[in-house]
Amino acid sequence: MEATINDTGHILKLLLVDDDDVDRERMRRMLSKSDIETHVLEASSIEDSMAYLKEGDFDCVIVDYRLGLNSGLTLLNHIRTILEKRCAVIMVTGLGDEEVAAQAMRLGASDYLLKSHLQSTQLIRAIISSVHRAEIDKKLHDMAHYDNLTGLASRPLLLEHLQQAITHEESAAVAFLDLDNFKPVNDNYGHDTGDYVLVTIANRLKGLLRKSDTLARIGGDEFVLLLRDVSSKKECDEFLKQLIDLVNAPIELEAFDCHVQVSASIGVALVSNDSLDADTILRRADQTMYQAKNLGNNNILFFDPEEERRQFARRAMLQAAERGIVNNEFELHYQPQINMVEHKLIGVEALIRWNHPTMGFLYPADFTEVLEHPNTGILIGEWVLQEAISQHALWQIKDLMISVNIAPAHLLSKDFVQRLGLLLQSMPDINPQSLELEILETVSICDINQAVEVVKACCQLGVHVALDDFGTGYASLNYLKKLPLNTLKIDKGFVQNLLINQEDRSIVKCIVALSQAFHYKLIAEGVESLEHEQTLIEMGCQHGQGYFIAKPMSADKMSTWILSYRQKHQLH
Repeated sequence: MEATINDTGHILKLLLVDDDDVDRERMRRMLSKSDIETHVLEASSIEDSMAYLKEGDFDCVIVDYRLGLNSGLTLLNHIRTILEKRCAVIMVTGLGDEEVAAQAMRLGASDYLLKSHLQSTQLIRAIISSVHRAEIDKKLHDMAHYDNLTGLASRPLLLEHLQQAITHEESAAVAFLDLDNFKPVNDNYGHDTGDYVLVTIANRLKGLLRKSDTLARIGGDEFVLLLRDVSSKKECDEFLKQLIDLVNAPIELEAFDCHVQVSASIGVALVSNDSLDADTILRRADQTMYQAKNLGNNNILFFDPEEERRQFARRAMLQAAERGIVNNEFELHYQPQINMVEHKLIGVEALIRWNHPTMGFLYPADFTEVLEHPNTGILIGEWVLQEAISQHALWQIKDLMISVNIAPAHLLSKDFVQRLGLLLQSMPDINPQSLELEILETVSICDINQAVEVVKACCQLGVHVALDDFGTGYASLNYLKKLPLNTLKIDKGFVQNLLINQEDRSIVKCIVALSQAFHYKLIAEGVESLEHEQTLIEMGCQHGQGYFIAKPMSADKMSTWILSYRQKHQLH
């Protein structure tokens, strides 16, 4: 073992800590008898030894159990809790107390030697063995606390430093950085080049940080900066803008004779005195980074407690909705659609309501995010289709159209047409042409081409398609051109102002002309008075729905209303 250390040319740096001059000199003589090269410093107190340890690195500390009025165990505890540097520690004592030995080992001592039996060979052997063990421990520690590729801190060490800042109530900030446009680098040039880019970015960031800061890599292209002694958003923002400039600088790829460039999205959470732990603050920064990423490249966004509360409320609402489906808390109300000239019932629109256990009776506007959610919204949408068609079968009214609102996520979900076809097949008494799917024009359909294919497939099933809230979106004419529609529905905002606003009146005239040009059925929403009804008829719109005709109502009340309306207008 001695030869191994000598062969490396490494001089062992040792610190002897003993308040007895004679004992320190005795150990020096023992060390001088060995072939290994040593550089020995001496300390007679805990204070002196800590000053040495804070200034430099030592391979091994040899500490006496008794240090005047203090115990060497105190120094062991300081080394373990205060110093970040890892070194071997050997305790020597004139006592043969097993309890002291056990306590020393628990505090991190590598060995425990009795002064009365101490010989040169035993001391040297203990030092070499302890140094080797400390080196192995350091390697294991580094593997757990440092990133293999970049040498930066990993998540455990970052959280440890962050928790220290929280415990000491320091002003600090956590900046969660994710590289934009990094995937194409891996895809186009290979993972080795991707690793080179990551190391280059890491080295750039390291060059900008102060000694007190911590830079960690905690994912493929994700970095986290713990900025200590940062007291304001402005100060943090100015620093991070410099950092983004560094990230944006082109990186030369000599092997490919080209440059690549990446950008960054950064979410920042300030460390505040609100009793939060390190994991929570890191999570806040992570979530804020994703919000910054959604805004585009090179954005810096600070955590907003109000936004977190909104996100929490959104998650709670989604969870409540999923329970609501199981507990039958949702129900459909129906609003009639009539031919205002002939006073004939032509259809009903199914409108969802939620009997929330704590919030009471909710309308769709109260839980829009639930209805548009890509998972929960689809579950509710499937239930609405099933319920509406089942109710239509119970009414058994010939030529009655039942309209169902379909969210874009539901319309474009996998196998929507197949599921709809199976539902219609399961109810052979229902004519598919009596079902109309209403698509909201105010909600942008991200993939119009996919939507066209889905709508065409629905039409092949015999189902009708209506464009709801027409005139309020940004792609009206494009929708008319591409989507195979049957019906247009004039948004109620235009209809309600029809009598007092000339611009809205002109818009309605245009929509009427468009419907006639494309041979679409036209239904006006928001018919709230006889004057509205008469004006719409004069303008060429014969079909309507609204409070003047009837408010939305439960299925039972709708059945009664249909009977009453038919009797009133002698429709048998």
